[in-house]
Amino acid sequence: MQDRPRLVTKRRNFLILIGVGVFDMTIIGRLFTIQGFNAAHLKTLADDIHFRDLPLAPFRGNITDREGRLLAGSHHVYSLYAVPLETRGRRSQEAILVASLVNVPPDRVLRRLRRNQGFVWLKRHLTRPEMQAVKTQLSALPGVHLITEAVRYYPEGFLLGPVLGFTGIDNQGLAGVELEYNRDLTGTPGKIEEEYDVVGHRLEYGDQRVVPSRPGDSLRLSVDLNMQWMAERACERAMASTGAKSVSVLVMHPRTGGILAMAQRPSIDPNYFREYGMKDNRVLAVSDAIPPGSIFKPVTLASALEAGTTRPSSGFFCPGFKIVLGRRINCWRPEGHGAESLAQVVMNSCNVGFMELGLGLGMERFYQALDRFQINGLSHIDLPGEAKGILPRQARATLLDLAVMAFGQTLTVTPINLLNAIAAIANGGELLKPHVVEKILSAEGRVMEFRDREVVRRVISPEVSRMVQEMMTGVVSRGTGKQAQVPGYRVAGKTGTAQKVVAGRVVKGVYIASFVGFAPVPNPEVAIMVNVDEPVGAFYGGQVAAPIFGRVMRDILRYWKIAPTQSVRRPQFGELAMVPDLVDLDPATAENDAEVSGFPVQFTGSGDFVVAQSVEYGGWQMAGSLLTLTLGTHSRIYLEWVTVPNFRGLTSARSRNLAFDVGLNVQVRGQGDRVQMQSIGPGTQVKSGTSVWLDMA
Repeated sequence: MQDRPRLVTKRRNFLILIGVGVFDMTIIGRLFTIQGFNAAHLKTLADDIHFRDLPLAPFRGNITDREGRLLAGSHHVYSLYAVPLETRGRRSQEAILVASLVNVPPDRVLRRLRRNQGFVWLKRHLTRPEMQAVKTQLSALPGVHLITEAVRYYPEGFLLGPVLGFTGIDNQGLAGVELEYNRDLTGTPGKIEEEYDVVGHRLEYGDQRVVPSRPGDSLRLSVDLNMQWMAERACERAMASTGAKSVSVLVMHPRTGGILAMAQRPSIDPNYFREYGMKDNRVLAVSDAIPPGSIFKPVTLASALEAGTTRPSSGFFCPGFKIVLGRRINCWRPEGHGAESLAQVVMNSCNVGFMELGLGLGMERFYQALDRFQINGLSHIDLPGEAKGILPRQARATLLDLAVMAFGQTLTVTPINLLNAIAAIANGGELLKPHVVEKILSAEGRVMEFRDREVVRRVISPEVSRMVQEMMTGVVSRGTGKQAQVPGYRVAGKTGTAQKVVAGRVVKGVYIASFVGFAPVPNPEVAIMVNVDEPVGAFYGGQVAAPIFGRVMRDILRYWKIAPTQSVRRPQFGELAMVPDLVDLDPATAENDAEVSGFPVQFTGSGDFVVAQSVEYGGWQMAGSLLTLTLGTHSRIYLEWVTVPNFRGLTSARSRNLAFDVGLNVQVRGQGDRVQMQSIGPGTQVKSGTSVWLDMA
């Protein structure tokens, strides 16, 4: 009986021991879980409380031309931020001081300082004077700090502006190549981690950890900087001399599909992209589908020869019109061309002949040809915003539609898509995928990706390619494209004059003048398309666009040192000869070109460039006539700052000539004989190519 309490006690002690053991095991298990499985996660939570991150933006990858010359780079700039918890007690005073230093409203600064956050931006990308002013006052601004960020810059300004695009405040691509390759260019952000106490103050001797940022990959374009300058200058001259709404020059390497130059006016300087409207950011050759007009005819010709529905020996007759489904469709030459061979149809750009080629192909084969040449699709060039051409649906198209489409009306196509089709004719019949970026390079310079020629499909045979090339050379040597000639080279080309369609209707008197071609023949190395939208005065492609093509092609062939493909016959004395383009050449080259064309020269003035010639390019004079060339210290058209002259009191014609001389564009409005007012005052410094509105009275 006396042992019984002792047994109960033992049992109770045993149960207590079991309970304590379970408790201990639970604690040990929990400690093991915390210290083992959850250690990393809990440490992260603790660090989030004690540490605050300051972002380290990575350097965005460079963009260079095909020779490695910088087109887009990055540099450091200071930005101003605050830790709101460190500013308690004197936020109003700090807001006023910060606002006065960096030129922002005080109430905006105060609102940000009152936020319940560990980090707020006060102003991004300070100017140098703002940064220096802040540095002198930082001791009076507890909780306010400076940090460096990477910012994009474009050393060539307007050069290739819409194609390169631009970046936003956080260095993200917003347009052009910057947007298309944003993931490659961006890089990996880093951070600085600093330790803070429980009330939000930075610990003076606390830990600081740096996670370095990784620069983005770099891009090497297929574009050549010097060729781009040639194309930009050509656009500049064309805008000033034609008064056009826009001008674009697109240059492609037909054997690889690489874009060598892509210039346009109006353009943008991506360093100041906020000063331009959204429409100015478009790459016209990619985003705008236009009625091609006669520059589409080589596609019809190649398709008919490939299908076997015509032969080089075929004959045609043009009375000046053709009746299709009871409708009379006129040729551009009302009196007609009469009897023609196929080569003469091409040389004369005869609409009647091309209507017969289209009708001979038939609806099904014509649309199949459009599919092969990708006219009704996308080129898939590596630029954002590519548009798609518009043409009648095959199921609803009539023979009238077919006849008109055969010579380039009733359909639209983007310049990049059409030039790509012409390049297929130039390279032997293979349609390639056009590209702007040639290589993607790592931050260490290692090639990550190489864009070689990518064949989409074969569209015509090499034999048909050679035949079409030969016929297109006749357009330049004897036909409508004579002003596209380059002495010493066989040039193939096609002129085009398309009526514009606005709101679904053809507008009379409003045109797009175009020229497309390649050189030298055979074995073309360069293909170029020129589009001049709504030129004032002369509007035919052979008058307006062909001279631009000729200038650019001449400069590129010389720059690439491509050997001449034919001897140049000097005109006999008294023979009618075309005056060459000598403006912007050095005196020795200008004298040589003039001599080859049959004209002696005399120079006036002094300088390293020809800035004017007594007879304009494309005019016809008797060989042996003396040309007077004016020399100057710089090219007449240049991509720099220019001074706006005083147009008041001048006639419209004199104003245009003066604007051309200084590198400006003018837009005339109102009725009257002389300029009464101008939108930009005399003596103002502006970028060349700027448009000045003139009010006539």
